Amino acid sequence: MKKILVVLETEPEYGGAHQYASTIMDCLIEMDSNEIEVVAICKNRYWRKWCKKNGIRILTISWYEFSIQEQKYHLRYSIFSRVYSMYISQIGKVFLKEKLDVILTTSQGMFIPNLSIKVIVPVHDLMHRYEQKFPEVRNNYEAREVVFSSNAKYAECILTDSKVGTRQFVESYSGYMKNKTPYVISMPFIVPRHVDECTEEFIEVSPKYIFYPAQFWQHKNHLNLIKAIKILSKDIPDIHLVLVGSEKNNMKTIKKIISENCLDKNVTILGFVSNENVTYLYKHAVGLVMPSYFGPTNIPPLEAMALGCPVAVSNKYAMPEQVGDAGLLFNPDSPEEIAACIKAMWLDDTLRQHMIRKGYDRINRWTKQKFREKLQKILINI
Repeated sequence: MKKILVVLETEPEYGGAHQYASTIMDCLIEMDSNEIEVVAICKNRYWRKWCKKNGIRILTISWYEFSIQEQKYHLRYSIFSRVYSMYISQIGKVFLKEKLDVILTTSQGMFIPNLSIKVIVPVHDLMHRYEQKFPEVRNNYEAREVVFSSNAKYAECILTDSKVGTRQFVESYSGYMKNKTPYVISMPFIVPRHVDECTEEFIEVSPKYIFYPAQFWQHKNHLNLIKAIKILSKDIPDIHLVLVGSEKNNMKTIKKIISENCLDKNVTILGFVSNENVTYLYKHAVGLVMPSYFGPTNIPPLEAMALGCPVAVSNKYAMPEQVGDAGLLFNPDSPEEIAACIKAMWLDDTLRQHMIRKGYDRINRWTKQKFREKLQKILINI
């Protein structure tokens, strides 16, 4: 039997990162208890409640907390890192007492010191390297570099979201993988559980609308989407866009641009809403339009396809790989291309129905069962 420690630190407001962690946990509790024993470190009340409900024992310790300078020291001096992390620190002593076989972190961004235990780490994106023009990642460049370098040097296995994600990790951190090469394995996102479980809950919006669920970061590219709506409003006066998501570094700017372009009647911002409301919005939308600059992939296109909502997405990174022939693609720098995709879905119901059928086919190619079987194989064989 393998004893697995999972580290849980996401919250529902984190969006895709939390949904990924939830998928991991759902899969773990469905695995054969004769092969896998799971214990957890929980950073917040949400996961403590979840673990108690599902019979997972919680260790009363916290993950390592190092300053950026301490992280650099652990990254540079492997022997020191091993001795301190496993034999001097309190958490290391607990790990030895528990006789752990594997540590599985369920979200990216965690610094990994040199441990005597095999560690599996997800790495969803390296956009601080590939999209440095955005302050939300550029401002954290040094911290992210140290974390992902530690993953490359000390983790046993890296889980990426796509073939593109795997290639990006290897080309970015091969220098730290000379002495110990971790497995870098593509484990694409699947449709989150709440999509299957949630009943839709009505929320008052325009009868016909385009939908975009995304936190208001600059890289989510609400700006060019608003410009596309402005273009369309000349020929389609009733064109309407519904936006949901938490306020980040760009909501005030977007609201100002909407007002300046006299689009208040064409754009609705709902902020953070429940999963039930999101389900309703997907099911009744003309389509999902996701002009994000970040990838390699994203979760909303999966949610949309599962709920019968056509998708149009950026042609960047692994987004074409994710939606295949089920989605429309556009250059996120081109409001004109975004507008053309919206117009096609808005006016051509035959196209929409074709896209809906293709979307169902697409999500059925990579199911939760396949995700769980692959994860279990990794845990058993690592």
